[in-house]
Amino acid sequence: MADNHSPEKMNKILLFSILIIISIIFSGCSNAQSGNNSINDFFNSIGLTKNSEPAVSESASAENKSMSAVIIETPAAGQEGGTETVTETPVPTPSSYLIELWIPPAFDPSQNNSKAGNALEKIIEQYMNDHPNVEITLRVKATSGDSSMLNTLTSASHIAADVLPSLALLSRNDMETAVQRGLLQPINTSVFEDGDSWYNFAKQSSSIDSVTYSIPVLADAYVLTYRPSKIGPELGDWNDILTRGLPIGFAPSSSTSMFGLFVYMSLGGKLTNEQGQPYLDQQKLTETLNFFLTGGQNGAFPPSIAQLVDQGQVWQRFNEGTISLIISQLSSFRHYQSPEISVLALPLSDNVTEYPLINTWNLVLIEDNPIYQEEVTRFAEYFSDMAVNDELSAQSGYLPVRSGEHKSWEADPQREIVEKMSENGMLVPGNQITNKLVPLVNNAVLQVIKNQMSPEDAAKEVMASFN
Repeated sequence: MADNHSPEKMNKILLFSILIIISIIFSGCSNAQSGNNSINDFFNSIGLTKNSEPAVSESASAENKSMSAVIIETPAAGQEGGTETVTETPVPTPSSYLIELWIPPAFDPSQNNSKAGNALEKIIEQYMNDHPNVEITLRVKATSGDSSMLNTLTSASHIAADVLPSLALLSRNDMETAVQRGLLQPINTSVFEDGDSWYNFAKQSSSIDSVTYSIPVLADAYVLTYRPSKIGPELGDWNDILTRGLPIGFAPSSSTSMFGLFVYMSLGGKLTNEQGQPYLDQQKLTETLNFFLTGGQNGAFPPSIAQLVDQGQVWQRFNEGTISLIISQLSSFRHYQSPEISVLALPLSDNVTEYPLINTWNLVLIEDNPIYQEEVTRFAEYFSDMAVNDELSAQSGYLPVRSGEHKSWEADPQREIVEKMSENGMLVPGNQITNKLVPLVNNAVLQVIKNQMSPEDAAKEVMASFN
């Protein structure tokens, strides 16, 4: 009699039991058919039934159907029938915005005598009233030195990007430097579509290499500031001004003073050659230096003027009353404005129509988060609104950047010269030009004022530096 519990039979029973348990577990983890069918399929797959062909698991088929629900059938590039998995993540819209604006000291509202700061603060308060979900904070940054706005932006962009502002108010030339350092984001704005409403210099100032990086807000220009009670009859052209015999204050020793360059351009001098490189016309430069020689001989540019090294000293001498005429910026005149002083646009020669060296203050975009850029840009655009800009320029003492009726300037004594300079303004050239030419021209002017060189020799010396 055969043994029913032989090792061979026991092994088969054990193996069969294990297979049944695995089959039950396998069936419970899937969404396929009933347990019996799963067991049969499993046996078929391992060849333990009479059907020796592997079976396709219904659970696997169900899994494939489940995955196909998140696949969008899209032909792949260059072929048909390809698939592309698309995951749409909604971009949250913030319920409120905190916009930080860095400004130079001239626009600091905390300074009690800052017309520009008070005007800026008023505009910002109005914007926040109109946009309750927006809060704007200001930080004042120096315009020069190690802690200047440009240097701070540069350092922060490398080591502490989280402290960067949303916007910054930069001069045109500082804006150019910031672009070169990769600190700014291009601005996507439609404010320039109405191009005719912008003064030419302002529209030009908004972009560098055909990319829009800023929204111009205000502009500044060189003017002649004087005390009418001290100079006699109303001033006329340069010949009239120079022959009054009164010293004219400016800072020829300053690396940033552009009065010498202004005179050169007012006589028709060009700053670039056909290749766009820095250039000076020797004949026009000699005429410029003769202007300073003639002025010196008439007492307008005495050798003592060479001792003035910055604009602060110029204003100090003017406020003390030791000088009654000075070359200044329009904004500086407005800052110190009183009934005792007046201002005049600098004379140009008959064949020159453009008013040289208009500088601009531009709002530039630092914010690189696309979620916030739209709101930050909307705030910057607010300053270019014609009515807002008109009021801001009149209250702050800067030139407007857009043309129009200028109702805020209507009763202002400077309205005529402001419109003249704005309509004919020529944007200050880029750093590549000014950094090269201003020191050369200023040094030549100094040599002539101090009677150390003739205009002809000083001009030749300058031209030799280009070789």
